[in-house]
Amino acid sequence: MNCDHNHRNRFSDGFFCEDCGIFFQKDSPTYRKTELLSDIYLVLHNVNAKRYQAGLPLIDEIKTMLEEIGINKKHDNDYEELIAKAEVLMSRYNVNSDSATVLIG
Repeated sequence: MNCDHNHRNRFSDGFFCEDCGIFFQKDSPTYRKTELLSDIYLVLHNVNAKRYQAGLPLIDEIKTMLEEIGINKKHDNDYEELIAKAEVLMSRYNVNSDSATVLIG
């Protein structure tokens, strides 16, 4: 079954897809190439958004990384490389993939 995992319930240790009925742990390839890349995109976007709001120039390196990750792009073969590059970039700005996460409860 080919599932896009559109109906997700997110948990601190992964996500459950209501479409296919499968729970994907944080260390699973499916989680890493979808949810984790999405979180990274949001975190990097927020770094530049804060700079824009402060009247500072946007960081070209971040803009390039956002284009590489993209929105709705499939990264079946290169997701680990993208994650590694993004983690280096995020560390320069003292953020990580959890920086966009708000825990409830």
